[in-house]
Amino acid sequence: MRRRLLLALLVVSLGGLTWLLLPAPDPLFHGRPESEWIKTIRFFGADSSIAARQEQIERWRNWGPDGLRVLAHALDKADHPIQRHYRRLYRFLSAGLPGFLVRRLPSPGVIVIGGQPVDVILLLSLLGKDALPAAGAVARAMNSDDSAVRQSAINFFTRGADKNRLLNHLEPKAKRQLLPAFLSATQDSHWGVRNNAAVALRYYPEQREAVVPALTSLLRDSEVRVQMTAADSFQKVAPELVATSGVVSVVVRLLKNPNDQIDLWAADWLGTVRCEPNLAVPALIESLQNPNSLVASTAAQSLTRYKEQADIIVPALKQAALREDTASFALPALRQFSGGASNQGAQK
Repeated sequence: MRRRLLLALLVVSLGGLTWLLLPAPDPLFHGRPESEWIKTIRFFGADSSIAARQEQIERWRNWGPDGLRVLAHALDKADHPIQRHYRRLYRFLSAGLPGFLVRRLPSPGVIVIGGQPVDVILLLSLLGKDALPAAGAVARAMNSDDSAVRQSAINFFTRGADKNRLLNHLEPKAKRQLLPAFLSATQDSHWGVRNNAAVALRYYPEQREAVVPALTSLLRDSEVRVQMTAADSFQKVAPELVATSGVVSVVVRLLKNPNDQIDLWAADWLGTVRCEPNLAVPALIESLQNPNSLVASTAAQSLTRYKEQADIIVPALKQAALREDTASFALPALRQFSGGASNQGAQK
């Protein structure tokens, strides 16, 4: 009797799963199924010229709220929570059930169903403030099993200049409701998602109690680019804590990275933030020797922001001015220490 009940329960469960996983309706929109319109959205590949992209943007913008509903529906359809949870359950059951039972389970399907979510999210991003009604669907996409979708979904809220950035146009309550998702994304397995989450957190200075610990953790991230973004965001969220949080130590270490682009960023950051001169100045002086002239010249310019350390900066700049390869940027920096470096150092 017990065995029959278990079999009956399994049959009912399989039937329920089959019903839940049935393809969603595909209503008509301007005479064509919605899914066909979604398939025409292309922002990557050979067939995505600038003219074609602009045409797509204008088409969907002209369709207004009706078009936004179609795009939001496409995102929800691409990775519905029921499908997402069932895929995880399917993987779990597949590891423990006999093969003949696994074969009777409904197929979990692929992650992307009914259009390319990354293209849809990018289209919504390019629609700017007009896309705000679809923000809920994009927020749900942050839970996707596809890391590219998660990364794009976060970028939707932070893309563009400050006046157009959607996070700055959300109602305070709606913005607050997104914070847990951004904080969770700082622990994502994909560095690109963690990086975009660090960008999003810089727009929550009012929630610094929750944001600062998350950014502090990202300063120790295994990916250097995430560390850079975390340092930038930390400085914007809690500038008065930079000197006591270890941020400058992280940037000083990045200043010695073999990647010139990272060196350049670090040299500029130390000059812009102008904090902890006892750490920053020696590192910048060392960078005057960098074989990349752009990095070295940026370090020289950043040194001019630390005039209270003129007694050690000026001799280093004078030394650099004697060399043919560094004189072009050392001399202009040296001129900015007017009144004599030694006297300034002595007065301090």
